[in-house]
Amino acid sequence: MVHAGRLWWERVRVHHKVLAVLMLLLGPLFSTLIILLSLIGQLLGIQDHRQDLMSVREEVRELRRLAINIEDAFRGFLLTEQDKFLTPLREAELRLPAVIAQTNALLSAQRDLTSEVTIIERRISDLLRSKQDLIAQIHAGTIDRVHQFVREGRGLEMSDALRADLRRLEDRLDAEIKSANSRAVGVSERAYWSVLLAVGGTLALGWIGSRMLARSITEPLAILQRVARSVGRKDSDRESEVLPSSEIRSRDEIGQLARSYEDMNRRICQYIEELETLQTIGQEINTIEPDGIDGVLRKISNRAVELIHADICLVLLRDERMGCWVIEAASGHWNDRLRKTVLLWEEFPICVRAFETGKPAAGARLRADRRPELTRRNLIGDSMFSVPLLAQGNGFGVLVLLSEAYVEPDSWNDRLALGLAQAAAVAISNARLYEVVREKGKGLRARLQQLEHMAEMLAHDLKGPGQRMEQLAAILQRQYAAELDARATKWLRMLEENGRDLTGRVEGILALARVGARQESVQAVDPSAVIQEVLKSRAGELEALQAKVHVQPQLPLVACQGDYLRQIFDNLLSNALKFVRPGVVPEIWIEGMRKAEVVLWTFRDNGVGIPSSSRDRVFVPFVRLDPSASGSGIGLTIVQRIVQLYRGTIWIDEPSGPGTIFRFTLPILEHWEEPPSEVTTMCTTAPEQLWTEQDPHSQQRGNP
Repeated sequence: MVHAGRLWWERVRVHHKVLAVLMLLLGPLFSTLIILLSLIGQLLGIQDHRQDLMSVREEVRELRRLAINIEDAFRGFLLTEQDKFLTPLREAELRLPAVIAQTNALLSAQRDLTSEVTIIERRISDLLRSKQDLIAQIHAGTIDRVHQFVREGRGLEMSDALRADLRRLEDRLDAEIKSANSRAVGVSERAYWSVLLAVGGTLALGWIGSRMLARSITEPLAILQRVARSVGRKDSDRESEVLPSSEIRSRDEIGQLARSYEDMNRRICQYIEELETLQTIGQEINTIEPDGIDGVLRKISNRAVELIHADICLVLLRDERMGCWVIEAASGHWNDRLRKTVLLWEEFPICVRAFETGKPAAGARLRADRRPELTRRNLIGDSMFSVPLLAQGNGFGVLVLLSEAYVEPDSWNDRLALGLAQAAAVAISNARLYEVVREKGKGLRARLQQLEHMAEMLAHDLKGPGQRMEQLAAILQRQYAAELDARATKWLRMLEENGRDLTGRVEGILALARVGARQESVQAVDPSAVIQEVLKSRAGELEALQAKVHVQPQLPLVACQGDYLRQIFDNLLSNALKFVRPGVVPEIWIEGMRKAEVVLWTFRDNGVGIPSSSRDRVFVPFVRLDPSASGSGIGLTIVQRIVQLYRGTIWIDEPSGPGTIFRFTLPILEHWEEPPSEVTTMCTTAPEQLWTEQDPHSQQRGNP
């Protein structure tokens, strides 16, 4: 019976379960609330009755006080015959009607006490009238009759009877009040136990209801939470988190949702595993080694057999000129037997269907087809699965998976096969592009060598006429200085300067062209030693200008060629010594600070500075901001080219005072990577850019 009820409960819809549990909880609560309200009503009625009784008792006590005042006033007047002793009696006479009216009003709901109170009221009224008659007789001079009345004790009898009635009424009122208190205590205890029972019953029923709902709601939701946490984790973590479907007992909507979500999680986990596998295989087959496209095709066929659990994999590419298939690669030992085999287009109708539709195609029991044109194909396997290889939506071949045993056409893992085919198509396209680029690169390198040789020859040819023009103009000035007028001397001087400028420009072009031409290995260079060499070579200029150079101690090592680093600091130092302010001692500061993977260099001087509007022109070849200054205008261009050779950046920062601030970055040795030579990994996304950092106050960088 219990088992049948449990099965019925598991099939009830969720909102019906919630309604049932609510009724289970709210039914006793409402019943207890009704009982509690009834008890509260009884308690309030008892309290009102008790309050009325206490009020009546106060009024009876007031009647007792009035009776005592009447008797005391009469005795005082009887003894002294002075009217001032009658004041309490007169006040009692005035007060008595109001007290009697208040008492009657309070007794409107106490029918059983009305008769007793009426007797007391009559007795006190009679007592008051009797005393008033006696006082009137005393005033009339018949005091003997008053004494006779007192001696007979009739007044005392009236007082005793009144006191006895008052005592009985008070005792009865006290008993009624005590009974009301007892009833109130009983009702309070019943209310307390009712509330306690209701709370206990509600907690018990709530626990039962929560357990009932937990089987249908809480447990499936907990499973959903565990399944959600397990999505994307490793296999061992997922297996420890996910419960088997048999443990989900609820058959309602939430239970069905939990089972659906668990199934979805299993599929997601399977997809993640497949994606991870495809990613690993994709990275492997996209790595182009020295064997080029042949190695890529061979890796594709071998990995396809392992991934799809086939016996043989063929990579068939269509030859558009001949209109046939060419086996470019095969798995295992089949590669040596079948590679570069040409097959007729009609030999693989399943592959033709996949190629033409752009969708996977499968076939089984191939050996049962005895057509002559298919005999050679059927020697390979009995079941086939063909996936098209697409490049930009156009097919160029198929990936063929063959099995010796019979495989249902729907049993192939087409999702994995499609993913592998997409990765294979990208890898084949990249390998082809790599082959083309490599061949073009060989031609470009040969062409570049020819151009470099021609540039050197052309520079040599240009340098010779420039030197001869300079020398000839100088000779003419020396030998014919006395015979030449001022105009001729000026023209000869211009020829000499132009010849010298032409020679300097040619030498600058050669120096710029040689940057990066040497293929020396990158090593750790100590900048402090290089800077000291530069300072020694320019010691004469520094001494003549009395210049001060401040070099930061313990500069970090950088990855570059020492000659190039020497050329950078020599050109920057030359400019700093060339453009000094008149009357100011030149000062130069050289600092280096490590920033992540690079060293940020700062070269600062207190010279004339560079206007912000001209900072983008200083790195342009042959540009001189001051035409009167010496030099070819190629120094900063060479500096920029060297910095860019090591993937760095150079720019001019805004100084806080006079002078110029150059900043540039160079790599640290452990973060420097040589360009790949033999093994190349092709990908479909852009490579990450080298990280460079610019000072937050920089205004302008050099041209890239």
